[in-house]
Amino acid sequence: MKKYISLILIIVMTLSLFSCGFNTPTGTTTSSTTKNDVPQTGNDVFDAQELKLFDELFSHENHISFKLDISDGELKKLQEDYEKYSSMGSKSPIYRMADLHITITKPDGSSIEHIIEQVGVRMKGNTSRTGFYDDERGMYNLVHLKISFSQTFDDPEYYGKDALDWTEEERAARKNRSFATLDKIDLKWNRNDDTTYIREGYSYDFFREWGVLSIHTNLASVDIGDDHAGVWTFYEPVDKTFLKRNLPNSAIGGDLYKLGWTSEGATFTSFGSYGVENEDTCSFYIYDLKTNKKSSDHSSLKNLIETLNSGNLTKEKFASVVDVDNFLAYAATSYMIGNPDDLRNNYNNTYIYFRADTGKAVFIPYDMDRVFGINQWNPYGNSMADDSPFQNYNLWGNQRSPLFKNSISENGFLKNEYIALLKTVSRSEMLKKETFAKAYETAKALYSAEAEPSKVYGNAANYRFTFDIDATDSKSGNKNMSFADYIDAKLQTLGKYIGGGANGDSGSTDGKDPDTFVSKPDGEYELYIRADFTGWGVDGNYKMTNVSEGVFKIELSMDHRMELKLYDRADDKWYGGDRIAEDCSASFEVESEHRNIILEGGSYVLCFYTQTGIIDIQAK
Repeated sequence: MKKYISLILIIVMTLSLFSCGFNTPTGTTTSSTTKNDVPQTGNDVFDAQELKLFDELFSHENHISFKLDISDGELKKLQEDYEKYSSMGSKSPIYRMADLHITITKPDGSSIEHIIEQVGVRMKGNTSRTGFYDDERGMYNLVHLKISFSQTFDDPEYYGKDALDWTEEERAARKNRSFATLDKIDLKWNRNDDTTYIREGYSYDFFREWGVLSIHTNLASVDIGDDHAGVWTFYEPVDKTFLKRNLPNSAIGGDLYKLGWTSEGATFTSFGSYGVENEDTCSFYIYDLKTNKKSSDHSSLKNLIETLNSGNLTKEKFASVVDVDNFLAYAATSYMIGNPDDLRNNYNNTYIYFRADTGKAVFIPYDMDRVFGINQWNPYGNSMADDSPFQNYNLWGNQRSPLFKNSISENGFLKNEYIALLKTVSRSEMLKKETFAKAYETAKALYSAEAEPSKVYGNAANYRFTFDIDATDSKSGNKNMSFADYIDAKLQTLGKYIGGGANGDSGSTDGKDPDTFVSKPDGEYELYIRADFTGWGVDGNYKMTNVSEGVFKIELSMDHRMELKLYDRADDKWYGGDRIAEDCSASFEVESEHRNIILEGGSYVLCFYTQTGIIDIQAK
């Protein structure tokens, strides 16, 4: 493979960029990939050209390609690193050397290629790590990668005789090197077989729409060595640079932790597992400190956990340690995207940052690759499409985290605020099918021709390397759903618990404010199906059963088209189309003054939710 001797910037079509250089060990000159000598605090420290390049890199309107020019020898070292650390029960922290070509092509056809020499490459991920290279087959499996622009390759314990020798000035310059303000970039292949390719990135955009700190992502056509590896997603990491770009100066300087698993996840019930990760000593922590590694006393984390477990937690005490606006937005948007592997459901996949100005905790999502109907790991069996927004349980039984169970559960002190925000968030334009379809069509036009890898990779042999927005393996959610099916089901579920307010077809209440529905105790309902097949009279065979608190149920089987309504004999009140979730697996219409429900022949389960007045209909 061709080895680039110098770092260059090639202008493919006439565009002007800036240049700020430093010297490499070989005396060559770099170009626009270095960071200016500017103060390292606050979100206004970045050079304007670097920020512009960041915007271009993450613009969904631009076509991005990554070519990783890496030798077979370096790939073999990556494989050996994986084997060594895997045998230790650890993850390799060692970066191997490559040259990276990043090409940005704009809608007008203008294109610019950045070639960054001597980037660091290592494997990333936990469950996704696997053997991937041998001499005979070359790269035979796909693996996620982390790219570092600031690697010095000078640690003799890692690189032995190949360790680079820098002058003090050269090393400082390399340590300070960035691209588009970024110190690193993460690259992930489409491991969860999302045929839209955009759902994870769309979720981060959705988070940001509601004020949640969230990373930027984009798609890229990826080549590794001489092989085309398909279309991948690349990510900005959550690190000091991310914080500086997204927070005011006064908030910078606090502790940032990555929340994950050791013997358990981040339940916030104790602070016995916190520290700085060290792969060489197999030291891993639930609360893995990413900033202030040498100076932090972890007092902010300890104060948060002690307050949450104080035994008499109040809304005021909660607000003294948690940024409530951020938390509510994080909780509401997390519920809508439906990731079973998040902080509420599986106690992980979140960063927590303690602002330097207030000391309060801010929550930052990451690894949202099981969202909007993608499951691949589906512990609830329904792609998170019908879970309660107030559930006081998760994958591990009863919810242990006081962060959630005291605040937004059924009896939580932030429940009303949470409901109000859920109603607002559910109306988001981003949850409309046409909005998602527009984003999908943009991605498809840019990348569909490059989706198929040039060879068959063993761990992706049965994957669908194609763009298909309508692909759904199961409408019920026991396998991957389409985005449209998931949104229909999720908004319908939300309607059951909080009434209407959702956009689109699902959860609609025909414009009625759901709060105008007045419920009553279950014992005061006497609900019947009155229909054409009952002569519109009360028939004891069609009385609904109170199956649980707030829920009445009946099953119907008919061999012909039926027209019906719900009737409460206790107060002579009819329930019809004005309170029905309008999109379910059954097909029906509403019409006439009473707007009767019209169903085709078949078997159905009807549920009436007394707290909202919603009628839910599902085909059996």
